[in-house]
Parts: sequence; structure tokens; C-alpha cells
Amino acid sequence: MTRVVALYTVTMSPDDEDLLRLLHQNLQQDEVSPHDRRYVPLHEHPASFGPDVIKELVRDVTWTAEGSVFFLSGLRGSGKSTQLLRLRELLAESGFAAVRLDAEDYLNLRQPVDVVEFLFFLVGGISDAIDEAGWLPASEPRSKGWTLLREWMEQLPKRIAVTPEAKVGVGLDTGILTGAVSLKAELRSDESFVAQLRSFLDGRLSELTSKANQVVGDLVAELRASWRETQGQDWKGLIVLVDSLDHVRGADFQEVRRALVELFDKQSATIKLASCRTVFIVPPWVHVDFAAVRKLANIKITEREALLSSSGKRAPFPDGYATLRAVLEHRCPPGTDLSQFLDEDAVNAIIRDSGGHLRDLLRLVRGASVATDSLPFSAESVERGRQEVRDGLLPIADDERACLRNVAVDHTLPLPTQDDWEALGGLLDRHLILGYKNGETWYDVHPLIALDVE
Repeated sequence: MTRVVALYTVTMSPDDEDLLRLLHQNLQQDEVSPHDRRYVPLHEHPASFGPDVIKELVRDVTWTAEGSVFFLSGLRGSGKSTQLLRLRELLAESGFAAVRLDAEDYLNLRQPVDVVEFLFFLVGGISDAIDEAGWLPASEPRSKGWTLLREWMEQLPKRIAVTPEAKVGVGLDTGILTGAVSLKAELRSDESFVAQLRSFLDGRLSELTSKANQVVGDLVAELRASWRETQGQDWKGLIVLVDSLDHVRGADFQEVRRALVELFDKQSATIKLASCRTVFIVPPWVHVDFAAVRKLANIKITEREALLSSSGKRAPFPDGYATLRAVLEHRCPPGTDLSQFLDEDAVNAIIRDSGGHLRDLLRLVRGASVATDSLPFSAESVERGRQEVRDGLLPIADDERACLRNVAVDHTLPLPTQDDWEALGGLLDRHLILGYKNGETWYDVHPLIALDVE
């Protein structure tokens, strides 16, 4: 006879255990579309969310001529992914063909990005997205952008062989590579391929730019010709959303950062595609002279004026607490409300400890949900969730601590030189520093580590 030995004791009823499981699943940190029951229209809470930069961006993009570029930046945990889904939907509702490209699917963001592979990514990514949307007749060849790039490279000197399906064999003086590879796959995975591609196209940037514009222009022309028949409405234009450029990393952060800054500075004219409008989602340290960079911040839950007063104590911002309470309410299983899981004091403590960081808010509750043996959650389980999130923010190096102290006092980003972005960018990425909108953007230390930097 086999005996099953319980490894833990469940004191809740099976029904309560099911509710807890559903809550835990609803707290997953994934993108939430405006049609998802978990979605909260944060833009309807301007006092805590800040201005509706997505609405502003939609107006700017749709009111501006083709060939224009736009920029959106967002701090980690500011709900940027969900806002991007909203942006794409609003653009589609306005009658535009909107596609979203994930740069991480095409480029190695741990290495400095050059304009050559970036143009390949834009052309190939747009072609892939149009294929995925099914906007062109089925008879049209798939991955057309990659194929046309391959055919263009066939005609250039210093090549060895070209194989079918957008695969090339090229090298420096004798071709870009000695073997056949997929352009799309190798852009992301093979550093030597990228280096040889740059070398092969050295001195040909204007030709590549012209070809990129021609390929995308031809795709747009095909979409325009069939749009009325396939979509039942007049053609208004293609809008490309380029996501994940804020995920750049690398052992030499300064080199990676400078390459991206140069891409949007010195090469800005090169990456403008004349037949579409392009929105780039960029890190907070990318500054653009020729266009505004709209920024998403964390939810404001603390009064800035109180922090800057002589007492320097945190004063809860009621609208921010109401906003995050709504976020948690929308994560509760159907037919339940937040009070079944958390009492009032626990809700307020969790919101306070999140610092207005949406991901940490969900993580605090999720951590508590797996630790509790009762409903509402026990105080011990809430503390367990808190400790779990706090442990993820530690340890803090001495130089980081000094920087955080400056933020805690001045509530600005200390940046003596542009080269100091490496340390500051790391603190923002790890959300040890949180940013808020209150007229102007201001900053604070994450409340879970505030005592550690005093």
C-alpha cells in the first residue's frame, strides 16, 4: 500500500485555496491589454499617474507627416508594456496600420548597436510584422523584406555565394561569411557575423539607407493598394513601434550607451523611414535634440512637498493609494474583492512598500499569497512577501549608497558627467530609484531600502 505523506499543512478550505490560486495567477507580471479585466486605465488618475503621454503621443504621431520619428521612455515598473498595448490599440482605432517590433528578437542588446544592423532589423522586422498581421494577400512571398535585402547584397561586389531563403555567404574581401547563414538569426546571435556585415557595407551606408527606404516603401505601397479591400477602410499609414531598446545591457555599459546615443543623434536622419512613422521606446538616458521624449513614471504615492520640508517625512498621497488599490482590486478573482484577501492596514502597508512601482506591488501580494495559511492574509505572510521583495533589492554597494543618499536628500538624479550614467542607470534598472510626475519629474529612494541609505 502506498501512503502519501503531506509535505505541508493546508488550513484553508478547498474553496479558499482555489481563490488564492486564482489570485496568485492574476498577479503574474505580464502585459495587460485594455480589454483584459485586470486592466486599470491609469491615465484616468492624472494626479498620481501624471499626464497622459500616450494620448499626447497618439495625437503627435497621427497629426504628423510620414517619415517622422517619436520617442517614449519609461522607468522600470511604470506599466510601459501595458501602455504600449494601449498605444497600439488607439492607433489602430484611428485607422492606422500599427506594428510592434521587439528589438530583443533581432539584435544583441548586450553589444553596441550600429546603424547597419539597425537598418536590417527595421526592414526585416517590419516585413515580419506585416506577415504576422496577415495584411497582404496570401500569394505574396513571406519575409519579403529579408529576401529583398539578400537580393540587394547579391549584386554588391566582394561576395562568394548566396543561398535561398534570405541566406547569404559573404565576407570582407571575399564575402561576409564563409558559410550560409540566416540574416535574421545571425543579427542577434553571431557577433562575428555582425562585425563582418558592418565591414562589408563600410562606405555603403547611403546605399543601404536608400535600399531600406525602397523596401519599406514598396511594402507600404502594397498595403495601401489592398487596404480598402482587405480592411474595409481608407489607408491612413503605417506606424512602427520599436520596443525594448531600453533593455540594453553589457559588460561595457558606456560603450553600449554611447552607441545608442549616437544612433539617435548622429545617425538620426539615416533611421528615419520616409514611408512610415516610427516610435522608438528608449532608455531614460537617451536625449534627443530634434524631438521630444515623452516619459512614463511610477505611481506617485508620496507628497513631494513633505519630503522637501524640514521634517522630510513621507506623507501618503491619497490619490496614489486609491490608484494602486484599484490595480489590486482588478487582480482579484471574479466575484471577490480585495477585503477577502487583505485587511485595510495590510493594503496600505503593501502600497507604501511598493513605492508606486507596479511590479513590486504585484510581487508583494504574490509573495504573501504563497506564504499565508488563512484568508485574509496573516500579518506574517504579508511580512514574508515584503522581505522577499526587499531581499531582491539588496545588497547595495558603498558607491551606490552614496548616490542614493543624494537622491534621498535632493530628490533629483545626481549626474556629475554623462559617463556617470552607468551607475545611475543600474540603480534605475534595479528600481532602487523611483521617478514620479508632479509638474516636473522628481525621484525618491525605494521605501524598502530607504533606511539602509540613511
